[in-house]
Amino acid sequence: MHGLEDLRKSLNVKETNGKKTLKHTINKKTAFLPFQTRNPERAKFKNGFSPVLGQLFRNIAGVKSASIERDSLIRSICDTVMADDEDKPHLERIVDTFIYQSGNMRIFHPIIYKYIPLSESKESVGESEIAQYIYDSLIGENEDILSDFFAVSSSEHVLSRLIIEHLPALEKSEIKRKYSPALPFIRELFLEDLKILLTNREFFMNHINLFFAYYYFYSITQMTMKLNQFEKMDPDHPTPVYYNLDWEKTNRSRRAVTTGYKQITANARKLLTHVNTLEHLNFIFGTENKNYLELQAIFNELGQEKQAQILEDIYTWTQEYTEIVLGNNEEIRKMSTLEDAIRQLQHQLNEGLPLETRYRYALAINEIGKLYFIKSRGSLGNTLNVSQDFLILLTAVSVKKEKISLKQLFKEFERRGVFFDRYSQEEIIELFNKLNLIEKRSDSGDAQYVKPIL
Repeated sequence: MHGLEDLRKSLNVKETNGKKTLKHTINKKTAFLPFQTRNPERAKFKNGFSPVLGQLFRNIAGVKSASIERDSLIRSICDTVMADDEDKPHLERIVDTFIYQSGNMRIFHPIIYKYIPLSESKESVGESEIAQYIYDSLIGENEDILSDFFAVSSSEHVLSRLIIEHLPALEKSEIKRKYSPALPFIRELFLEDLKILLTNREFFMNHINLFFAYYYFYSITQMTMKLNQFEKMDPDHPTPVYYNLDWEKTNRSRRAVTTGYKQITANARKLLTHVNTLEHLNFIFGTENKNYLELQAIFNELGQEKQAQILEDIYTWTQEYTEIVLGNNEEIRKMSTLEDAIRQLQHQLNEGLPLETRYRYALAINEIGKLYFIKSRGSLGNTLNVSQDFLILLTAVSVKKEKISLKQLFKEFERRGVFFDRYSQEEIIELFNKLNLIEKRSDSGDAQYVKPIL
């Protein structure tokens, strides 16, 4: 019963004037997603994805943010250069133009990302949490993978090296882990793709925001759909969702309309309910960061007596929660299977959580989608969208250094969570022919191969 007592403490269950109350609390026993229930704190990406990357790279380096005083930085750089007094203002203008563009620091070297601040609003909370999520869930213990990326080589532009030497030192900071690892098939592929992109710094720098933003989007949308499948989720393969190409026309019968963004949003309606359900179940089981499938496996390994105790605890808590939040518990039944007990608890939580709170929590998916990955199609609503730039990035990481067949390319896209129907596939082949990325093998009949981009 310790699990129930700890759960009651976490939810601040208390009795006042004969009436019990509780406060819905998450991210104590489980931390699957970096979403906010408060609107002002949700990241809306008005400054793009760069603030998230800035915080991510500071997390990796274990440092805090530092403010840069523009004028003093430029003066300190120019003071180290031998120049006549009349030439100093001209030199300062050159340096200023090199460092700043439209008031923001220009990313002329990866190290500059560490100096990109979070947004100056409450949205910085959401941005910081996303950075923490990518750091914990996708990068994990593999921080060293990026060490060479941030190195300053002797072949760098002389002005770049001079500026980097004069950037303020960043104070060390201890970064504590918070979020659970992403689904293994996503995390492994993320690291695989990151490694190949690091072999071509120029290409990576041109696509770095899109790359990290996509793997964040891919990770959170797959988790959203997997949780809604309870213990029947497939932990090893993506749940298919279909994309349209940015430049193609679509209609109601296309897969991107029927089995695309609408599928994600339908699942997202119950996302906060699932997050709360798993929070409560992990307290009862005495575990951390376990999903439904993992809890089912743990339950199956228990003896009959312990299984009966778990079912009794879930029943007791479902009754108690229902009485506190919904006012009666007459319809709560003792279930003989874990699946039924979990579904009953999840149903009651869905009734007990305010609709507007559930809606606000799921909006985090829409915010990152709007930045890069969804497009309004008028009366058809929003569809998942692949721009030409995104397609080139996907192709680069899928093909790597050796040509692969078109058939294999589309399988690689699907491994990365991007599914296309045959109409979109034909559009892609047409584009690749125009870009001279297709190679036909005369000894293989109609076999077509896609050339490497990196």
